[in-house]
Amino acid sequence: MNIIVCMKQVPNPDLQFQVAPSGTDIKRDTLNYRVNGFDEYALEEAVRLKERLKGKVTVITVGPKRTEQMLREALAKGADEAVRASYEDPAALNSYQVARILAEAVKKIPHDLVLTGVQSDDYLYSQTGAMMAGFLGCPHVSVVTKVAVEGQDLRLHRELEGGDQEIVMTKLPALLTIQSGINQPRYAPLPAVMRAARAPIREIKPQDVGAQAWDQFVGGFQFKVRKVYLPAARGKAEMFTGKPADMAAKVAQLIKDKGFWRGG
Repeated sequence: MNIIVCMKQVPNPDLQFQVAPSGTDIKRDTLNYRVNGFDEYALEEAVRLKERLKGKVTVITVGPKRTEQMLREALAKGADEAVRASYEDPAALNSYQVARILAEAVKKIPHDLVLTGVQSDDYLYSQTGAMMAGFLGCPHVSVVTKVAVEGQDLRLHRELEGGDQEIVMTKLPALLTIQSGINQPRYAPLPAVMRAARAPIREIKPQDVGAQAWDQFVGGFQFKVRKVYLPAARGKAEMFTGKPADMAAKVAQLIKDKGFWRGG
């Protein structure tokens, strides 16, 4: 089975972000990045499927040269090939364009299954995977928590609102968005890390998919960020100390004072 995993590199959420002078993005020149958390589960699921069923795992991203570090980490964890659709300013792309670029690149790679994370840690749109499936013309199942391959069919568990589970069947080829917690992502062993550091990474440019520029892939609609700002501070935290009974009494009184309790 040939599996493609779409991955994204996101700013480290532990950092203190600052708004760029333009007011429409964050300052990125001093940031460090890491792999999108949801995509780590998609990669692990792809590698496990390959180990059970044989085949090949290809990881792909849209982004600048720095994203190759993420791709090499994926190679060290079991991926067989890495592909980068080169775009030096990924912040300028919206999810429609990313989905279209990824879909055009995926069409050039033999595959039976495409996996993505449910959403990205930075934007949380949950749009890219679904739109990719539309561009590829293949079945799509979202928020997948279990994957079983039965010949040319997939038996999938997916998470619904409130934590309920739904079991669905679909045909290959298909695109799945993988939920966190489906597995336990592995650590890369040192020898694999060293091999991945020397591995080639295939670069795809617009001309490779029959386009003059990536900006050619725009939809019938456009949206853009109008303003980025830090949320205004509201109030403050109040810390209680002392014995448990005393702290409980203070919390109870605070709840009453704030009008959240109207009991007896």
